Amino acid sequence: MSDIEPDNLLNDIQPEVASHAAVPDEEISNADLLSLMQNYFGKKLSGIERNFADTTQDLARKVKKTENNLRYKGNQWRKNNMHHKRYSKAVSLLEESEKVLKKRNKLIRIADKSEARWETVDEYLSDEVASSNSEDEKKIRAAETRAVKKMKVTKGSSGNRSVKKRPAEAAGGPSSVARGADGVATVSQPPFRVGGASGPNSRFVRSKARDICYKCGLYGHWAKECKNGGNSNFTASRGSSA
Repeated sequence: MSDIEPDNLLNDIQPEVASHAAVPDEEISNADLLSLMQNYFGKKLSGIERNFADTTQDLARKVKKTENNLRYKGNQWRKNNMHHKRYSKAVSLLEESEKVLKKRNKLIRIADKSEARWETVDEYLSDEVASSNSEDEKKIRAAETRAVKKMKVTKGSSGNRSVKKRPAEAAGGPSSVARGADGVATVSQPPFRVGGASGPNSRFVRSKARDICYKCGLYGHWAKECKNGGNSNFTASRGSSA
């Protein structure tokens, strides 16, 4: 636009005036001046029009060459079907997408309402598709029940881990060692219970396999159950050792 500014206008028209008539500038009529200006502006406008047309054509070619790639392949398929006028295929794809979207929203609502969250959805999808709404509701409730049970079992198994005890403590050994304030170890032995009976506060039951009979000296039974009639040598040895 700087080419048609007033300062440049006279400079551009001056050569045309000189070529139009070999007479002084003051003898040029207004009609001639107007004609010269019309020719000048006509040339300028035609040049601008040609440049604008060329620019528009270049942009149109670039737009045609540019591929409008969509983000998802499904959307690209629908666009291609619409471009090739396969409207029925495009409609079927849209209906299928709508079904998938509704199913997804349904699963999200089930997970939001259930205590077990997405575990209920997994149980729900593992079953066969229900034929009616009532059966579908029953299937959802059953899936939620199974998911909650599994969740409770998992929590229970992880929470029942107990601290390991030493073998003597776990087996309820007959003796225990305690240390006083002075650091001296004291060994305490629980009293022997006749007949292997345990008291109400006992946590273990004595086994006969390691006990010895005080009558015959044999293992595996006690004196009150002895059927060997006693062993005089064993009794004498016990008396002498005492």
